Amino acid sequence: MNVDKDLEKEVLTRLLNAHPQGLGKEVLDNYRGEKVVASALAFLQDRGLIKDGHVTTDAAGEYALNLPIKLTASGVDEARKLESETSQ
Repeated sequence: MNVDKDLEKEVLTRLLNAHPQGLGKEVLDNYRGEKVVASALAFLQDRGLIKDGHVTTDAAGEYALNLPIKLTASGVDEARKLESETSQ
């Protein structure tokens, strides 16, 4: 799966700065479209950066989200790393 690094960074940063309860449907708000963001979330889940079970696919291959979306400890570390790279 090929995920745009800018989108990955944006999603991780939004989740890092979100309410501790996580993000709801607003996590999908992006000019690239909901399907692209859902795909990025699935990629992040596969890498263990968001909590497992929040992104699933149905028989047709469409993504379904179990909201809210929350980062794992590894996801927090990765988001902080990406944020610090930007500020330098």
